[in-house]
Amino acid sequence: MIKKVKEMFFSYILPIILIFGILSYLYISKPATDYLYSDSEKHFNSTSDFQKVHLEYIGKVIDIKGVVDTFDEDEKFTNINLDGSFLFSVETTNLTKEIAINDELVIKGRYEGYDDLFYEYSFTDCSVK
Repeated sequence: MIKKVKEMFFSYILPIILIFGILSYLYISKPATDYLYSDSEKHFNSTSDFQKVHLEYIGKVIDIKGVVDTFDEDEKFTNINLDGSFLFSVETTNLTKEIAINDELVIKGRYEGYDDLFYEYSFTDCSVK
């Protein structure tokens, strides 16, 4: 009886445990997606075009063209507001252009969603083109 249990353990259970362990390790050690350097899925020539279909692009990387209303710059991040309700967070070290109010910019970023409290569309992992 003990011999059958040992044989079954080494023949069936141990290989399954090893395969599961290896697959789990490969899944966990997979590098995270770097959205800053990934390609855009869609380009929008205006913020109003994006507002019509924004629910289709949650979590996706897109380009949006708009006019700078305000921007707030600190050591780590620069927050750029386009057309009054589009908030983009750009790492200050990745900012290659000087930004001024009323500049027309194309910004690439990952769409996080619409914030009902502040009435703005939020983007992360952004870069100015």
